[in-house]
Amino acid sequence: MMTSIDTLNACKSIKGWEVTATFSVGGFEWLAFSKERHGKMIIISSQRTTIVDCNNGAIDDCEIILDEKELIAYCDRLPDEKLSIAGQFGGSLPQKTDNGEKVTVKVDDKHIMHIYFTASFLNKTLIYYNYEAYTCGFSYDGTYFVIADDGGVLILKKIKD
Repeated sequence: MMTSIDTLNACKSIKGWEVTATFSVGGFEWLAFSKERHGKMIIISSQRTTIVDCNNGAIDDCEIILDEKELIAYCDRLPDEKLSIAGQFGGSLPQKTDNGEKVTVKVDDKHIMHIYFTASFLNKTLIYYNYEAYTCGFSYDGTYFVIADDGGVLILKKIKD
């Protein structure tokens, strides 16, 4: 099994990507990337609702209207945008980018999750090996990647050439 530190170090080793934030979330429920404002992500927990700047990890409180049946949310800081939520109980994030990066998720018969990150068809890196994470995937523009699990949230950003 990998610890949170092992996952962080594995993510730091991915060529062309950098870790921009890692933080705890008590009572994590859902997250969503904005399709219109790249670099913005909302997090919904049992304790609070926040908007995160994926470039620097800045977190601000926000108001969110949530529809768990339709797996959508609306945020006061992202007006007129319908956000597709993902979490432990449903929804999903993009698993590949237009540039060829992809994430492969496998769960074995003991409920252990293996997450591999493949950067630009080159190196495949095991970044997660532990009990099932809540969700992981890319932002819609392919610039950011997130993993959310019991240890918290970890955000990566693609380094511009």
